[in-house]
Amino acid sequence: MRKESSTNFSNENTLKEYCAAHKVLMQISGRWKLSLLFALMEKELRYNEFIDVLPNLSERILTKQLSELQDDNLVSKTKSKTSSIYSLTEKGKDFIGVLKSFQSLDNL
Repeated sequence: MRKESSTNFSNENTLKEYCAAHKVLMQISGRWKLSLLFALMEKELRYNEFIDVLPNLSERILTKQLSELQDDNLVSKTKSKTSSIYSLTEKGKDFIGVLKSFQSLDNL
């Protein structure tokens, strides 16, 4: 827990309030979130399939980061009788499109 009197705490609160880029970065911050989004770009995945795609990802972190991506409306979850299926929302697909556009900047 940070001290509320620290400069970092103050700076973070200012960024949260006034900086739109900070809000976007907070939605995708997390070691595995971008990997999860790119995995879903290929196809819908069941919960257990994420472990196959990203074998070093712990179940605790997977659950936490999928939940945060759902809260930010980047990923949707559909429950079937036997499992949960995850897919990108329209917002998630748009976001992946923006990320892919940065790949073309490599040639600059």
